[in-house]
Amino acid sequence: MGLQLNLLPYAYYNTLGFDPALIDYIDYIDDSFLLDMVDPLYNRNGRVPTSPITYFRMHYLYFTRPEITSFRELSRQLKDPKNQAWRSFIGVQNPSKVPSHQSLSDFRTKVGPEGFEKIRNEFIRQAVKIDGFIQDILAAIDSRPIYANVNGYKKKRCGCEDKKTCSCEKTFSDPDATYGVQRSKANQSKFFIGYRKHSITCATSQGPIVLLSILKPNNIHDVNLMLPLIEQVRKVEELRTKYLAADLGYLDADDQKTAFHDHDMTVVTGFKSNTVLPEACDTLGRPECEQGHRLVWDGFDTVNATSWFRGDVSYCSGCPLQGTCDKQFGFFMDENPVLYGPVPQDTAPHKQMLHFRKQIELSFAIESNKLTTVMKHKKVPVKGTDRVQSFFAMQDMSTLITAQLAHIQETQLPKEHEEILAQMCREQYEQLMLPIAV
Repeated sequence: MGLQLNLLPYAYYNTLGFDPALIDYIDYIDDSFLLDMVDPLYNRNGRVPTSPITYFRMHYLYFTRPEITSFRELSRQLKDPKNQAWRSFIGVQNPSKVPSHQSLSDFRTKVGPEGFEKIRNEFIRQAVKIDGFIQDILAAIDSRPIYANVNGYKKKRCGCEDKKTCSCEKTFSDPDATYGVQRSKANQSKFFIGYRKHSITCATSQGPIVLLSILKPNNIHDVNLMLPLIEQVRKVEELRTKYLAADLGYLDADDQKTAFHDHDMTVVTGFKSNTVLPEACDTLGRPECEQGHRLVWDGFDTVNATSWFRGDVSYCSGCPLQGTCDKQFGFFMDENPVLYGPVPQDTAPHKQMLHFRKQIELSFAIESNKLTTVMKHKKVPVKGTDRVQSFFAMQDMSTLITAQLAHIQETQLPKEHEEILAQMCREQYEQLMLPIAV
């Protein structure tokens, strides 16, 4: 018997629970708070429920393993004898005890969007504490289309006998889905049926990562989601975000003033081509003096909410008003927050922040590719605003955790980390098999 054990191929050790990525998750990700947060949601009068940690880790596998294409497939794969590593990860050793895909749906329903918001915030707190991982002073906001799981036709789904004459409204098979407009691309319709995902993205050592999102039907304008997203950011006290770069879809002077005065958040945008600019500004929104010379930005007074500019020495030396000009010009932010905010138009910080905003499209492209090429479904596999919100909250958390582990592996672990884990697993396996061999 001992000779046969020694001749087992090394690949067989994978069936005994060796997966370096999952081992790193257990070592460096703390999901124990799920017990206190989710357990009270289950009825204690029946049988003992499955641990919420198990359910969460099953979702993590679903969103990170390319061979898993559906929740049914996830349960089937976990019951496969060869996937002992995955069962060890979720804490269910017996294949017959693996939770069904229906119980995963029940877990998401019980937790709901508000519960997933609390879970997400806790994982963000953990990520922020990792040295050098998240650069959170500047964030970006944008939205992307989410294709609903519908057949493409509106029908009356009422119980009326004569649906042709009844006054009931037609709806899609997903009643919350609405028509929307998306960016024109080759071989793609301009219109789609579904939702829009509005996200806050921060830079990390692994590239731009979506921290939090709000899913809403297409008939809600982007600007209506800016303040709710900022409020979500402020619920995580550890996040130090001060600047939020946004496109023109989120342009609203009143909301920008509210964001600054009530939430200590500076929203940085451009301005529309049809904007009526003040007489004191040129066509690029930059303040000028009475002689038409461009002023140099000198900083922002946060106490008085005033942007200060000074005269350009190269122009001031020959200016006829030199003797009467103070060479200092203050512009109150509330008069025009787009032009006179903490980051004025066409300054170097303004250009850098708007350039960063475009990087959010990279994280959206990666996320979309996961749905189409990895998870094999372009449409979101659940219906209803709450369920879609919960689904993408899980995806955002899984992406954040994966990036967090990659950062730890690059900065804290030795290059031969996987070889060390493999050796440890071999030693544990030999110790377990030693009594059998004897």
